[in-house]
Amino acid sequence: MKTSTSADYHERILRTLAHIQAHLDDALDLDGLARVACFSPYHFHRVFRGLVGEPVQEHVRRLRLERAAQRLKLQDEAVTSVALNAGYESHEAFTRALVGATWGKLAAWAGARGLFGPGTRFIGVSYDDPQITPPEKLRYDAAITVSRRCSRRVSSASWRSPAASTPR
Repeated sequence: MKTSTSADYHERILRTLAHIQAHLDDALDLDGLARVACFSPYHFHRVFRGLVGEPVQEHVRRLRLERAAQRLKLQDEAVTSVALNAGYESHEAFTRALVGATWGKLAAWAGARGLFGPGTRFIGVSYDDPQITPPEKLRYDAAITVSRRCSRRVSSASWRSPAASTPR
């Protein structure tokens, strides 16, 4: 690809990223975002994923979830209100998304360090009953097993979810 074409693609995707940030509360569909970037929807999806590293709708969902998590952490706002404002139909769906995001971050951290092997197991421990405990008070640990071969790599590196810093 020519340098000028690459620079043009980067500029278009940057313009789209700024548009997404400025319009997170709006409906952001593939066709509309492709128009912002002046690409066909098909080409936009390919270029966006190639430059950003994730599909556009996954990117939008992640940004909304991260913003909602910050609201929970920094503001005194009801979880249901935050969940509905982030586009989730219920606080249960929002809670599932937060737990899924934690697993995704843990998997990305471990994968980048080559810690996955054929015997890797994922372990999740929930300390609270979601039918009783409000979502903002749920406590959950996410872990993976690591083979002895990988244990030396882990001893000098640790990962903690941002939610793990919340006192129990």
